[in-house]
Amino acid sequence: MKIYLTTDTHFGHHKMMEYCNRPEGFEEIILNNLSKIKPDVLIHLGDFSLCGKDEYWNQRFMDIVKCKKWLIRGNHDKKTNQWYLEHGWDMVCEQFRDNYFGKIIMFSHKPVVWDGDYDINIHGHMHNSDHRQSEPQLSLIKNGYQKLLAIENIDYKPVNLEYFINNKKL
Repeated sequence: MKIYLTTDTHFGHHKMMEYCNRPEGFEEIILNNLSKIKPDVLIHLGDFSLCGKDEYWNQRFMDIVKCKKWLIRGNHDKKTNQWYLEHGWDMVCEQFRDNYFGKIIMFSHKPVVWDGDYDINIHGHMHNSDHRQSEPQLSLIKNGYQKLLAIENIDYKPVNLEYFINNKKL
């Protein structure tokens, strides 16, 4: 099964150009990159769009991404689970854990404290900048169990889960 990851697309959130040095038109870059993959499942690690612009960006996303779509809700994902499910998402949750490629993986938006029941926590939220320095979760990524997926660091492209798990540079 081909599983891809993306996170923190922040569709419609133009302050991301300031906060994370994203290029103008980053939404179109992300959508174009998504259109080039053919996964079985795309796991979005949260912060899909800026609240208030959800319907427009959600429809654009659904028109492009033709696979199962799982959303791990982030702090900007304010609609109800039912709304997301009614608008094309196949699964919506706060976090989940499962076994992939010989590792027990905890998928979440923010890093979570290691509880001994997973091998790796793949998360987003922290981005490529220091605008989250004041958040206590930042220290969690330094214990070896958390692995940050920052869309800014992968050229706004989705990444294959197996590749992400095994690549030490990401």
